[in-house]
Amino acid sequence: MKTLVCLHAAISGPGTWDTVRPGLEALGYQVVCPTLLGHENAVRRDAYPLAAFRDQVVRDLEGVDRFTLVGHSLGAFIASLVAQQYPDRVERLILEEMPVPPRDAQDSSPARTAAGPVMRVLARLSRRSYDPVMFRQVLAELQAPRPEWWTDLPKITAPTLLLAGGSGSHLDQSRFDLVAKSLPAASITEVPVGHRIHSKAPERWMGAVRDFLEP
Repeated sequence: MKTLVCLHAAISGPGTWDTVRPGLEALGYQVVCPTLLGHENAVRRDAYPLAAFRDQVVRDLEGVDRFTLVGHSLGAFIASLVAQQYPDRVERLILEEMPVPPRDAQDSSPARTAAGPVMRVLARLSRRSYDPVMFRQVLAELQAPRPEWWTDLPKITAPTLLLAGGSGSHLDQSRFDLVAKSLPAASITEVPVGHRIHSKAPERWMGAVRDFLEP
């Protein structure tokens, strides 16, 4: 059976995929939903470099040669890191509302600048269990320039679908087009319901994903 891995967002958890999981399983996938570092009962650390999330996901998939990766927000960025590091293992890649870091200090946008305060408000409202140290460090890392990430984007060989939430999202939607142009085989589908597409519009999310996984 094919394996499909779903990576949740920051201050979220694997249960966020419960609504769409039956649909993914109906497509013939074994669905794996890891708990990312610093969330719920997962490991707490003194430091949370983004590479540590990537390495944790890879450890969780030990023994699985190839898989499809689905990620939301932070989970989407971690999925991109896995696909860059292990392109031969990733069959298809779905990036829902991925935060896109700046290339360098001159690369900025008002929408991305506003993302920090918005995410901090969401963190205060969240009732989920997470390490606040993790949240602060992840937010800072995603807003810092990451030229090496941009350089490594062409290493991703898997067909890639970027899911955009439209104007209701706190993320700068124009950044997704920049990412798609840096990938060998990428397309963008907009589902204009904001940042949490699979939670707010699971049927529309599932329709876009189904079309991508079974063209």
